[in-house]
Amino acid sequence: MATWAEERRELIRICRRAFLAGMQVSSGGNISMRLEEGLFLVKPSGISLFDLRGEDLLVVDRSGRVIEGSGRPTRDLRSHLNLYKAREDVGGIVHYHSPFATAYAVRGEAIPLETVHSRRILGAVPVIPPVEDGSDAMADWVERAFSNPGVRAAILSGHGIIAAGSDLRSAENLAELLEESAKIAILSRFAGRG
Repeated sequence: MATWAEERRELIRICRRAFLAGMQVSSGGNISMRLEEGLFLVKPSGISLFDLRGEDLLVVDRSGRVIEGSGRPTRDLRSHLNLYKAREDVGGIVHYHSPFATAYAVRGEAIPLETVHSRRILGAVPVIPPVEDGSDAMADWVERAFSNPGVRAAILSGHGIIAAGSDLRSAENLAELLEESAKIAILSRFAGRG
């Protein structure tokens, strides 16, 4: 069976980058990437992004069954799998509770995209209504939102953000841009704008 060593290194690199960028603390958040037809590499539950090692990662099939590794997949796995099902162009997904974007999520509000590049790159960022994390309802809402090929990121009300890219690096970049956009929107309000 394949070991997917390069893919494991890339996922760990993105995890460390996300932690160091302040996108996620502790053991929250989750990350996955498409490996080959019907298989996905995912972060297990209960390990922080910073402490994660390649051997901790799990390989799951499209039903969520662990094919390789020991541990429990993230409780949001169904959302990831539904998103991959809806979008063949997606190769990587990140979900974080990044502080500025999650401040909008807690309020159930869209993040104002106030810069030219955020509007150009992110486009529409839907707000998914509040549902229990890890639930079938959450997975269904995520699938519905990302069925629109123009959607690259979404706000999970009361929860955080999710971003999907052609690969894991692009998903991370989208999440970081959404967090930066939330920060700019908040700071611009303090500066007397908006």
